[in-house]
Parts: sequence; C-alpha cells; structure tokens
Amino acid sequence: MLPNRPIRLLIAVAASLALHASDLGHLIAYTVPVVPWTFPDNPDRGVAPEYLHYLFQEAGVPLRFDTMPYVRVVRALETGENVAAMLIPDTERDRFAIRLCEVTTIRSGVVYRREDFAVMDKAHLVGKSVGLPHGTHALDTLAGESGVNLYPVESVEQGVKMLLAGRLDATFLSSPGSRSVMQAAGLSERSFAWQELESSPVVIYISRKSPLAADADAMARLKHVCEGKARPVMDALMQKYR
Repeated sequence: MLPNRPIRLLIAVAASLALHASDLGHLIAYTVPVVPWTFPDNPDRGVAPEYLHYLFQEAGVPLRFDTMPYVRVVRALETGENVAAMLIPDTERDRFAIRLCEVTTIRSGVVYRREDFAVMDKAHLVGKSVGLPHGTHALDTLAGESGVNLYPVESVEQGVKMLLAGRLDATFLSSPGSRSVMQAAGLSERSFAWQELESSPVVIYISRKSPLAADADAMARLKHVCEGKARPVMDALMQKYR
C-alpha cells in the first residue's frame, strides 16, 4: 500500500534534498581564527561557524569547517577552495563571490593605553602607529586619514602583543569580541580602553567558483533561510559572544 499523497510529497522533497547534497560533495568553509568569530582551538565554535552550520543544515547542504588566516580565507574564496565566508563586503570581493545576504554589523575600533590619550577619535590618531591586520576592510576610513601610520600585523593577537610591548600606540579590535580579547591578553580596563571608530555590515559570501554557486536550488534555499528564520539565530550568537 502506497503512503498517502502528502507523505509521498515529503518523501520526494527529502529525496531531492539528499540528491542535491550528494551532488555538492564535501564543501568546506574556512573562517578566520579570531575570537569570538571563530575560536582558534575549535573551528566549530564561534559566531561564524555556528551561524553557518545552522544556515547550511537548515538548507540541506552539507558543510565542514576549518580555519585559515584572514588573507588566505579571502584568497580561498576567490579560488573556490573556500565555499562560504562571513566578511565585510566590497566591490573587489563581489567580483569573485556572491553576496547571499547581510547578517549582522561589526563595530570596529582600537584598543589603547588610557594614559596615552585623553580623548580617542580618528583625529587623535594622526601621527600615531596603529596596528591593522592584513586585508581587513574594517577600518577603511581610518586608512584614508592623512597622517595615521597604519602598521600591518598578521593577526589581532599580534597587534595586542605589540601594543603591550610599546611598539604601537593603538591596535585594531572589533566588537563583538573586544572584551574577551582584552581579558585573554590581560589588558585591564583600568589601564586600557577600547573605542569604536566605525561600523560595517557583514554578509555571507558564496564563492563564484564553488559548485554551490552553480546550484540554483541550493542557493535559493540558503537565501530563504538566511533572510528568514536564521535572523534570530545570529542575534542570539551576537548576544552569546558579545
């Protein structure tokens, strides 16, 4: 005896999702190992992997996670090795990746010694050395400020170490995550402070060279979840890792 029509339809949909998932193979998303976006010792933990896990699982697309330095994450997105990434959008990235949807906002600023600055804003950074990770667009307006000496650093952690050693006047730090990074580095709030300088949208990018980009059904499912029931998931993660 055949199952009734609604059940047959559900079976057909599930079979279709499974077929698409097998066609896509084993997709990998590389995230940047910066707390709280991704925890370096656990690539499955953090805002980026936890959100992407929910998004892809709800859309019926298999996905594994690993980490890479920031610049390599972007390069791998360009080559197709990295299927998806959570990044600040720009026209250069639009050339090799598709904006799936906007998911949150990143607040970007600097951490500095309180005794060195009576007031912290962009104008007071003129003539100062400021650490900025390679490839980031989080402080693009600061990069355009005449007289600010931007010093390229490999990571947020390296910038903080150089600040502690007196080699930088300030260094990049974003929120969420500024509090946890400062605590992990032993920066007391009595001696150090974080100041927001600008904010930027964050989007989910899908590599144009990945097999996922060519699967219209899978992309439509991802976009539907991203613009719908995944929104409160991101809100909860931002609260969890503030």
